Amino acid sequence: MAVSDIGNNVRRHMKIRGLTVPVLAKKGGIGTATLSNVLNGKSEPKSSTLIGLATALGVPVVDLVADSPKLKSLRFRTAKTLSGREKAERDELRHDTALWLANYAFLESQLGESQAFLLGEVDENDPEKAAIRVRQVLGISPSAISDLPQLMEQAGIKLRIHRFGFTRTFGLSVAANDGGPAIVVNSEQRISVERQLFSVAHELGHLVLHKGSYDESKVDENQEEEHEANLFAGHFLVPDGALDKAWKESKGLHWVDSVLLMKKQFKVSYMTVLVRLTQLLARPDIGALIARFRKEYAEIYGQQLKGHSEPDSIMGPVADADPKHLDQTDLVEDRFARLVRQAYEKEIISIGRAGEMLGLSLEEMRSLARAWQEV
Repeated sequence: MAVSDIGNNVRRHMKIRGLTVPVLAKKGGIGTATLSNVLNGKSEPKSSTLIGLATALGVPVVDLVADSPKLKSLRFRTAKTLSGREKAERDELRHDTALWLANYAFLESQLGESQAFLLGEVDENDPEKAAIRVRQVLGISPSAISDLPQLMEQAGIKLRIHRFGFTRTFGLSVAANDGGPAIVVNSEQRISVERQLFSVAHELGHLVLHKGSYDESKVDENQEEEHEANLFAGHFLVPDGALDKAWKESKGLHWVDSVLLMKKQFKVSYMTVLVRLTQLLARPDIGALIARFRKEYAEIYGQQLKGHSEPDSIMGPVADADPKHLDQTDLVEDRFARLVRQAYEKEIISIGRAGEMLGLSLEEMRSLARAWQEV
């Protein structure tokens, strides 16, 4: 543990909670000079100081003294300017992701449950061809993917569905040589499940197409790479053959209902279906098709589709964002929790350690453990 790590940990939790030095010092029962020394790494704080700060911040003392984990092969970028609080949330997420991966590695090692990354040898620069190749390697038929989280597990990719604390970025990924490959998807309430599923495929695109781009120091989006990852995601989730078949089989429906049916079938947003249709049918004007769909949807269902524009942005509540929308049960990742349960039941970890790994209080963890025993 370095003194500077304590200062960084305290500063990160301060920013998340919007606390100033004077306010935190008062809440923690210490002087502002003492707190400034802690924040700047000038002196190692006394145990009483750490307890006071931890109490004021509402975190365990161990969170303040933990070594700041580093992920060098992290891709976590945004095209938008973050506020001070959002930057702190971002730093906390980096820290939390590194701890999650360390715990994951520990559990896999102890339980003999390590998995190989099946896509490491895929070498294809074209997004559409890469999507086809990945499906071939994973043995997926050219149809809709029924369980994307399970597919990621089979591919040897660690997946986490997690609230970021802000909505200016949808996901991040970590390369195989740094505890991954791993994908973490933002599940903030305003982000639709359709968008979350698309983000899984989008980050998978980066892992396959942009292996040389995993550099933690880079924070600005590369628009060309983002476009390629979107193309990969669209073709991976909605392959040409399956889309063509679904489109032809629904010819007896109003075309709006055909789009809604395919949205449900492929578990994507209506926008993703429209984008893929323009690509399949070689229609150049996606804007006109979107406008027509929204107009005719409103005429049929009496509901306006507010300016929601998957897959690149979010606007409005989830219920208004996408017609006949999915819910969170359509995106559940359970492998990590399953490993925690196995380790707990084999007495490899304590109930307190299990709760720490799952982000639960001791009381919540005890309740979960009882539920495990009942079923």
